[in-house]
Amino acid sequence: MDNDKKTPPDRPQVYPGFYFNADLGLPTIISKFPEVEEILEELHYMACVTVQVSHLSKIEYLYGSTIYTDLLKTIAGVLMRIRDEELRKDDIFVVDLFDVDTFIIFLSAPRKNHTHLLQHLEIIAERVRIHIEKKVFETFYPYLKQNARPSIGYSLVIKNPMINNLRLITQLVNNAKKMGEFMAIKQDYHSKFNLQKIIIEQQISTVFQPIVAVADLSILGYEALSRGPANTEFFSPLLLFITATECGLSFELDRLCRKKALERVRHMQTDKKIFVNTLTMTIHDPEFRGAYLKDLLEDLKLKPENVVFEVSERLAIDNYDIFRVAMKDYKDIGIVQAHDDIGTGYSDLERVMELHPGFMKVDISFVRGVDKSFMKQEIIKSMVNLAHGIGSAIIAEGVETREEFEKLKELGVSYIQGFLFGRPGEELIEKIEGF
Repeated sequence: MDNDKKTPPDRPQVYPGFYFNADLGLPTIISKFPEVEEILEELHYMACVTVQVSHLSKIEYLYGSTIYTDLLKTIAGVLMRIRDEELRKDDIFVVDLFDVDTFIIFLSAPRKNHTHLLQHLEIIAERVRIHIEKKVFETFYPYLKQNARPSIGYSLVIKNPMINNLRLITQLVNNAKKMGEFMAIKQDYHSKFNLQKIIIEQQISTVFQPIVAVADLSILGYEALSRGPANTEFFSPLLLFITATECGLSFELDRLCRKKALERVRHMQTDKKIFVNTLTMTIHDPEFRGAYLKDLLEDLKLKPENVVFEVSERLAIDNYDIFRVAMKDYKDIGIVQAHDDIGTGYSDLERVMELHPGFMKVDISFVRGVDKSFMKQEIIKSMVNLAHGIGSAIIAEGVETREEFEKLKELGVSYIQGFLFGRPGEELIEKIEGF
């Protein structure tokens, strides 16, 4: 009778997260283990690629688990697109069970030649790195303000009948992670070497963006902006200067960019002002002060009063007395001082009070959408009043819309700079047309 049948005992309850990461919509190694083991048995070896985004743990600590999870989902989405576009559909894509900042791609057996996978494993890992690295940088930079590289590793394991398959696969993943850490360090050193090579070979180009008078749309001058070699990671100025900071090459890069900008102006035949970015440390450069600089400008046929050094907020000024003495060599020959990125640093007001710059450049974060933000309008209004009080002029950076321009004009801003009137280019825009 049916009543006599024994009911099988309940299976032990297992936490569902062992099988599936609900936040990411991805399976874990546990749920895919039978399929992974099948590849190992078929090939008698197995290969995998790991992607670790260890910087996520720092973001979680600083900003909380909600932002952490959102960013992790973003990276997972990028990797899934890479899997769909660059890898085989039979490759097994999982998230690590306990180290959830690590994604694993177990590579499936090739249809024809099994050794084909061995020949291309490193190439596959490099392909993944190229596709994910830029996205990781763009995603993490607003939070960490540094170049957060993912660690892309790869490894092989050979089938050994003396060792349990689970242990072999665990070894495979651990070895790939270690390889990823090594490759990330190697990539850092490779980037430093490439940057040193760029500096030694002076592979920096200069482009110019116009700075426009709000009152009549006449051109006050141009900001000289530096670019690394095209088709390299350093074509991005943000990545170029971040890498220089992390490698201890800020001084060397900054003085090269300044030199190349001034040399470039020699061929521009303009009587407008040239705004040249400079770090606070390079103001003290003994090879770029006093009589040497005066002779250089004469050789380049540049009027000193048309050169404006934009002092970046990225580095604090520790001693204003020493800085003023250094700046005197520049002021004595007529060079004007401007302060860049006003509003982004803790020492902005102190700088203005101590140094009385000729120009104050308001950071793009206060300009973007100023026509819709009462708070931004009040902040810029106070900056305009301060500038008028000390005989300085305000330049608003990053103006992109007609509405932003009209509001800045209403607030009394003297000059603007942004895509609305011209993108950075090799040629100078001599007048504003069609506005």
